Amino acid sequence: MRCLLIASAILMLPLGANANPTTETKENDFLDLVDGKGNVLVQGKGVSDVNAKARAEGLKFPALGYWSPEGHCFITPAPGDCNGVFKK
Repeated sequence: MRCLLIASAILMLPLGANANPTTETKENDFLDLVDGKGNVLVQGKGVSDVNAKARAEGLKFPALGYWSPEGHCFITPAPGDCNGVFKK
């Protein structure tokens, strides 16, 4: 029974990690998300602007991931562009 509980927890970890991203995704992983079928790339000034634009487009939440070359998606106020990937 204990092994089953541990195995279930391990399988659920990746789902929880993407449910509410608070850190930027690694570049190569992010690019894989961008290329995913049914995924949409949204760009804005910081994560809150990206989320606002995604909501306006009617995209599904939570985001699959966020990334910026400078690593500042989650800095407030946002000093530059941030990219987010969402499902249609």
